[in-house]
Amino acid sequence: MFKYTEAEIKNILKQATVVIDTREQKCSHITEYLDKYKINYCYEKLEFGDYTMKVFLPHANRDFYLASRCSIERKASLNELSGNFTQARDRVEKEFLRGKGALHLLIENANYEDIELHNYDTGYNPKAFMATLKAFESRYNLHIHYQKNINFSGDYIYKTLIYNLRELLVKGDI
Repeated sequence: MFKYTEAEIKNILKQATVVIDTREQKCSHITEYLDKYKINYCYEKLEFGDYTMKVFLPHANRDFYLASRCSIERKASLNELSGNFTQARDRVEKEFLRGKGALHLLIENANYEDIELHNYDTGYNPKAFMATLKAFESRYNLHIHYQKNINFSGDYIYKTLIYNLRELLVKGDI
């Protein structure tokens, strides 16, 4: 374990880069946020999730990818997520398994109660939908966040990644 000073941590975080999966589509609201706040980002193929972070670690003279500790899977709506659960469940579940303990599920254009009230356009039963989410939450230590206003999605993604990275640096866990 290596302990950085507060000044070194601040400098490392300033250089951090958000990594966006090359398969991520329709994320201009995310990149606009990153551009607005002059946050570094790049596109790379990720093994799981749509967003993670990488940073150069001076003491190790190498890049560190946060993916195994924190990644974000973004779904644009409950329609998309319910479609994934009903038409591509095996693929989605395998991704959650690969990201076990590190994955945050960001569900845009939705609140928790939108599932219970069936405020989505698929025939997926609300009880089954919620049961699947709760089972996956428990089974894969999945962190679920609902983001009704997508103008804050970029903020959620960046702050989730940067503060997870900061905690690892402070603790000397990387």
